[in-house]
Amino acid sequence: MTLAEKIAADKANSQVTLVAGFSNSFRSNELNNLEDGDIITIPEGDLYQVCQRKIGDRVAEYINVNTNSGRQAQFYPTSMTRIAFEVDENGKNVRVGGRMNVVRSTGDVVDYVAGKEIDGTMHKLQGCQIQYNIVKRVKTRAFGVQESVATSKDVTETIIGKWSFYGDKRPTDYVAK
Repeated sequence: MTLAEKIAADKANSQVTLVAGFSNSFRSNELNNLEDGDIITIPEGDLYQVCQRKIGDRVAEYINVNTNSGRQAQFYPTSMTRIAFEVDENGKNVRVGGRMNVVRSTGDVVDYVAGKEIDGTMHKLQGCQIQYNIVKRVKTRAFGVQESVATSKDVTETIIGKWSFYGDKRPTDYVAK
């Protein structure tokens, strides 16, 4: 299936809505169907289509991308700014120096998108290639479960990644740190 065919399939899917752009309100941190080492290209022109779908009581927004292995994937931009609060096998917070241990996505793409409005930033990334690598798998607590009532059944795994520009193309306002 080509990227254009994948977009057409999404248009035909009653669970998916094409929207004008990314909102700043969406969250889909658990969603990422990229594999370690994947290089994606943010599509340009008619192939850049923002899709929205409801997952449970939340709305997720994504674009379809090609990977270097030739498969199509749904790319959720919020996966680049993922943070996780690490817990132990019983769902209790891991503390380092008296504070909860927070683990974050890394990489020059993460540095670039941090604090920016997502829709305009994604437009600037069109045509850029981004490499995704798994950095760490972190035990976390299921969404909405408080530490005081957490058990081992509430422990899940969150993947923290590194997002790096690949190739020569960068957004025109990119400044290396």
